[in-house]
Amino acid sequence: MTDRSASAGAPATLEVRNLRTQFHTRAGVLPAVDGVSFKLERGKILGLVGESGSGKSVTGFSIMGLVDAPGRIAGGEVLFQGRDLTKLPARELRKLQGNRIAMIFQDPMMTLNPVLRVDVQMIETVRAHKKMSKAEARILARDTLGMMGIPSPEERLLAYPHQLSGGMRQRVAIAIAMLHRPDLIIADEPTTALDVTIQ
Repeated sequence: MTDRSASAGAPATLEVRNLRTQFHTRAGVLPAVDGVSFKLERGKILGLVGESGSGKSVTGFSIMGLVDAPGRIAGGEVLFQGRDLTKLPARELRKLQGNRIAMIFQDPMMTLNPVLRVDVQMIETVRAHKKMSKAEARILARDTLGMMGIPSPEERLLAYPHQLSGGMRQRVAIAIAMLHRPDLIIADEPTTALDVTIQ
């Protein structure tokens, strides 16, 4: 989350109301998220705590609109700054994803393409949402890597994901999520692969 203070009368950055996500399988309908509700104001941090398999990750995927078949959102509302994401056309949702709403996955390879260099991936991410030249996007990418404590960021831009350690890949994935300074960041155990100092 950003640390800007909430405007008077402005809607919450995120409000989830009675969210239900189900997986339709041959064995029947499996509820993964059942009636989750919470509100997150601008500048605040909210943590979801639960045992493995309790639906924390699926809640994040549901908010982002990333639940794949056989899963689907079966009910509820996901209000981002007052707009229900579950009712947005796919094109409108894509404009928000990775731009004003970002997600940091537990596995950085859910963010990174293994066959593309880091610079290509970061520059494409920037230019998908901002009118920037490749040179400008590269500078933003390099500076954001530096913010994540990545040494020699210019060299890391030229690396492929397999050439980086697990912790370094995770920091690159976090940097990609931070590129547009989003209003909302959903983090799914993002520090699992990081050493204690970076955590």
